[in-house]
Amino acid sequence: MALADEMFKFKDEKPVPDKIFDYPVEGLGDRKIPVVIDNGSCNCRVGWATDEKPTMSFRNVTAKQRGKKENELQIGNDISNIDVIRWILRTQFDRNVVTLYDVQEQIFDHIFTHLGVNTEGRVDHPIVLTEAVVNPNYCRQQMSELLFECYHVPSVCYGVDSLFSFFHNHPKALDGVILDCGYQTTHVLPVLDGKLVSANCRRINLGGAHADFFMQRLLQLKYPGHLAAITLSRAEELTRAHTFFSVDYGGELARWAETEYYLKNVHRFQLPFTPQPGSQVSAEQHSQRREQQIQRLKEANTRRRMEKVGKQDFAGVRLLLRHWCIQSEKNPLE
Repeated sequence: MALADEMFKFKDEKPVPDKIFDYPVEGLGDRKIPVVIDNGSCNCRVGWATDEKPTMSFRNVTAKQRGKKENELQIGNDISNIDVIRWILRTQFDRNVVTLYDVQEQIFDHIFTHLGVNTEGRVDHPIVLTEAVVNPNYCRQQMSELLFECYHVPSVCYGVDSLFSFFHNHPKALDGVILDCGYQTTHVLPVLDGKLVSANCRRINLGGAHADFFMQRLLQLKYPGHLAAITLSRAEELTRAHTFFSVDYGGELARWAETEYYLKNVHRFQLPFTPQPGSQVSAEQHSQRREQQIQRLKEANTRRRMEKVGKQDFAGVRLLLRHWCIQSEKNPLE
């Protein structure tokens, strides 16, 4: 909750390029430890099956500027400012299904290179790879062909990330309903007797990406003067760090209509501001300029007042002269 006078600032975090890890042949090469790849349509997380946390996590996109060489391809965290080159980004996904396997091959090259896999001509480790719910057989066949023929992996295991999470967090659960909120789609997955009932799965074509786009568009419509400053990355930051799922949507709207609740919970943000060169004026200079303006106004008022007084005096003198002339005519001197 934010205080009424608290001001938030956008982090605008820049990604750190993925480093190339050493390949421990003695520890991994002999035991054939699987490589786990969470191939999400937003982020890709990669690591060894023996690790508790992913070794790598990066945005699952590629970028190559026109006229650049092939070796200057940027992937994931190599892209320093994604908003500038968003129009040339490429992804292997059509919604949440992989359809562009040339891009997927570039992602795999990036993964195995940075994991330090240096076995010549092949990746001698089993692969655990996530895929979309009820992935079409053709798409799975193309992925298998890529892994076996290009990388000569010994084996591959496909799975759904939300099902992995469900059985990991509830190992003894037999029945349940999974709400899988993805980046492009949302799935409702029923589990009965420890198995997924695929015939009753439901897919909703709304995900985190749509929430981000909606947030950006709302802010741009509300603040048209800051259209360029309200980027999609900043909208993503707002959506992920400053929003929540409401259990009672109508009641929540009614509470936000109250001034006291609004002032107690509103989050205010300051957009980055860069003043124009040469337009910076210190407080002392501003005060001096103000004093000079006041002095000039005083002098102008004094001149106008003196001119007015002079005109009045001249008119008075003329009146006296005229009166004297009249009196002289009536009483001429002897």
